[in-house]
Amino acid sequence: MPATISYANILHAVGQVLDQIGAKSIAIREEEDGLFVEGFNSEGQLLVQMHYDIASLYELLKTQEKQPETVSEATAEGILHRFLAQHDRELVGTVF
Repeated sequence: MPATISYANILHAVGQVLDQIGAKSIAIREEEDGLFVEGFNSEGQLLVQMHYDIASLYELLKTQEKQPETVSEATAEGILHRFLAQHDRELVGTVF
């Protein structure tokens, strides 16, 4: 099955890489030939700079599609709350 190219899938895959290295803040810039990504620690020091051209983004997406999704809904909720707490934010919902 070919990798689906969308901003959601690309950002999810890149986000997982940043999570693995422990980035606390990020900067992502779209360039003509791909993405330039920077990850910083909690003190604002640069941890990593990555340049993903189109081919490497495609490979990253293909690799991620092969990995089973192991995050349950409860775990995802915990991750969201931890992220919001680390960045001194709160979740605001909308009621329809």
